[in-house]
Amino acid sequence: MHQSGHYAEAILGYESFLKAHPEAAAVRSNLGAALAHEGRYTEAIGEYSQALKADNSNSGIRFNLAIAYYKMGDVDHAVKEFETLSAALPVTDPQRRSVILLLSECYLREGEDAHVIKLLDPLADTDINDLALAYLLGTALLHQGQEERGALMIERILRNGDTAEAHMLMAVTQMKANEKKRAIDEVDRAIALNPALPEAYSLRGRLAFLSSDLQGAETAFRKALDLDPNSFDALLWLGTLLRQQGQLTEAHSRLERAIQLRPKDILVRYQLALQCSAEGDDKRAAVLLESLIKDAPEYTEAHRSLSTIYFRIGRVAAGREQRKVAEAMDAAIQAQDQERGRNLKR
Repeated sequence: MHQSGHYAEAILGYESFLKAHPEAAAVRSNLGAALAHEGRYTEAIGEYSQALKADNSNSGIRFNLAIAYYKMGDVDHAVKEFETLSAALPVTDPQRRSVILLLSECYLREGEDAHVIKLLDPLADTDINDLALAYLLGTALLHQGQEERGALMIERILRNGDTAEAHMLMAVTQMKANEKKRAIDEVDRAIALNPALPEAYSLRGRLAFLSSDLQGAETAFRKALDLDPNSFDALLWLGTLLRQQGQLTEAHSRLERAIQLRPKDILVRYQLALQCSAEGDDKRAAVLLESLIKDAPEYTEAHRSLSTIYFRIGRVAAGREQRKVAEAMDAAIQAQDQERGRNLKR
């Protein structure tokens, strides 16, 4: 029944068999596959996990478990399973490359660009026609400021034709150079070539947001989330936009989901603190900002916002101290800018 596409009937059959033979790992794995096909990922994960207890070294079951986590948006658990697989599979195993690419995509979703580069660099020249690898590696390189190597990945993709992925990488390059108009043009070309690319709409939304086109930004972010409900950038920036517009209930849910996806991300932690403050919960906002500053003491805006909140909750001395820190950072940045200006005139 499973093979013929009758998944509902297959699920009932597998469940009935397992009542009598609960140790049958292969059947339990098949049940997981049928449940996953029906979109019942939580149940599928439970079955795959049980199957692995009986057959821990089965790479096929672990791969399916990782994919179920991935499709459910639980990237942290997907990463753990893909990492286990990648370490266990021999270099000669044809499945290993697929595992590494999926692991790299998960790392990219988590903002772990350095991990992507470390993982894909050894494979970069093994197949110059592997466009998925070129896109993942190129994106991570550009995020890390390695524009020249990122440009090589763009060229590699373009050799295979005019693709959405190439235009996305060019858009990232233009955005980093503060060429917003050119970046928008590149993203629009990417969307025209592939209207189902969620990261294109996320980037289009950010560019619209930076250009003060708030309606255009909101539309793009919502489209990205229609395509991928776990798009971190879309959740972060839509939550930020909605908070600024006073739509606090939805803003809170978007930012909470974003921080679940990347609990260490500085930007989402900062925005969630501002969200709590906007809701009148200055005590929680202060706790969030204190934790953020501990991890990122160079974040000037966090010091400035914490100063304001301290004053508001009556911690005047602490507020003055944070204000002094922010002012000292502003002065240091201004001095650096002046020094750069003098060097350019020489």
